[in-house]
This record gives sequence, structure tokens and C-alpha cells, in this order.
Amino acid sequence: MGGYDTTGRWRSDAWHMDGGANDEGYHNKWCHSCCAETEHDWVNCIPCGDRAVRNRTGKQSSIVGQHTVTRYPNGKRYCTCKGFKFRKQCKHTSIAKF
Repeated sequence: MGGYDTTGRWRSDAWHMDGGANDEGYHNKWCHSCCAETEHDWVNCIPCGDRAVRNRTGKQSSIVGQHTVTRYPNGKRYCTCKGFKFRKQCKHTSIAKF
């Protein structure tokens, strides 16, 4: 089956059902986390997955005693203690929980 689009090209029924979006496998469904009707793949809500990735990739900080350990998206850790400033390593970076 199928038919022609407005430019005169032959398109399948799936293309016409998607409105030309070519996003087979994605559909709109109610998401209880977003409290809205959002786009889903076969299992997950797309906006919820995007939010999880965005939150995970940012800079994170943890306080160990009196010092602050920061973990950057590339995985490197930095501490505010004097030992880290001179040696570029300290016990706080291994103790920190993120």
C-alpha cells in the first residue's frame, strides 16, 4: 500500500501514519513520572531518560570532613585540601561518595 506525498514522492503507509516523522517504534503514552502524555519507545519515557542523562553528566560535589571533593564529567576528582594541591592525590578523593 502507500501513497504519494505532497512533493510527488512515493511513501509507505508507515510514513503517512507517522506524519512523515520516520520514528517507527515511538508512540505517545501517559507517563506517571512526568504527569503528561509524552513520547515513549517500547519501554521507557523519552523525556525521563533525557533528564536522567542530563543529571548524571554534570559536575558533582561531596563533602568529606572539612574538605570538598568535586568530580567532573570526565571522571577526574579534585579536593580542596593542601595535600591534594601539592601531590594531586589525597585520601579524601577515594573516600568521597557521589
